[in-house]
Amino acid sequence: MLQNALFARRDLGFERLENDRYHIKLDFVKQGAFDDLPPNRVESYRRRSREAQERGHTLVVSHERLSGYPASGGFDAKLIADRVKNCLPDARILVFVREQRSMIFSFYLQYISDGGSLSFRRLTTPLQWTLHRQPEFDFRSFAYAQCIAYYRQLFGADNVLVLPYEALRSEPQRIAREIAQFCGQDPSRIPHDIFGAPTNEGMPILMQALRRPLNALFNRNQLSPQAPIRFPPFDRYYRKLRPLFALGRLIDGPLRRRLERRIEQAVGDRYAESNQQLQRMTRYDLRRLGYSLPNPAAPLAEPASCGSAAASAKRARPSFHARGSQIA
Repeated sequence: MLQNALFARRDLGFERLENDRYHIKLDFVKQGAFDDLPPNRVESYRRRSREAQERGHTLVVSHERLSGYPASGGFDAKLIADRVKNCLPDARILVFVREQRSMIFSFYLQYISDGGSLSFRRLTTPLQWTLHRQPEFDFRSFAYAQCIAYYRQLFGADNVLVLPYEALRSEPQRIAREIAQFCGQDPSRIPHDIFGAPTNEGMPILMQALRRPLNALFNRNQLSPQAPIRFPPFDRYYRKLRPLFALGRLIDGPLRRRLERRIEQAVGDRYAESNQQLQRMTRYDLRRLGYSLPNPAAPLAEPASCGSAAASAKRARPSFHARGSQIA
């Protein structure tokens, strides 16, 4: 939503790289453990940032993968943060977070869309908890405070803006204006209907429930390497079946409640302490937005005002964006 409706709008002061999603993954994610961006790629990002500044714009490098991938426990989130710092040391960091139970629910359905074939219980239960031969799902990747604290350490607390996804849904124009101000752009230029009508409607849950075993048979990929058949067009053809599931909406309710119960059983209050730290990093009332916090809440330090940090920007510096936690 942000990438297309806001960050692609030059008339609002933002710019994106050409084919940016491909290049961001190639440059910041698909490097070796001890590798950094090649010097020519670093210079390319810095040149584009300078050119955007000369036009009074902000270059935005935005991809949800910048904060790690939950199915692999976000194991490379710190590596990616270091690459971001080395490439654009003066960048401002925009992070969106989402209440963890809601985020895990959304992630699991996306995991199936990405080609995953494990049930929620199997995905979230380590097979050999004493070993760690390869990265796997880890509930700790949804404790956002640690990742955000590292970005604050690298770039400075005033250069990291933390916004809840829930506020974006309820007050989209206000959030868009806050982002514009943070990036050194004029918030008054943000139109009231900046995001238009919501369009990112997820697949019916029944459709996802039926897709999971099909992934295990016909969709060999990184998330289902055991599938006997590799059929690259599988996702495209399966999505065309969506109209057939319109009548299955009656079944979606029970399926949704069953998954929500399993997530609640697995999560409980495990994120309360982390969310208390997270509350210090944002001025939004996380408890009111449904986040789990210790009860009664311990006294919190006054969070830094993101708005005042943005207002002090003299030039439109490059911005990174991530979601869920996601970094842009």
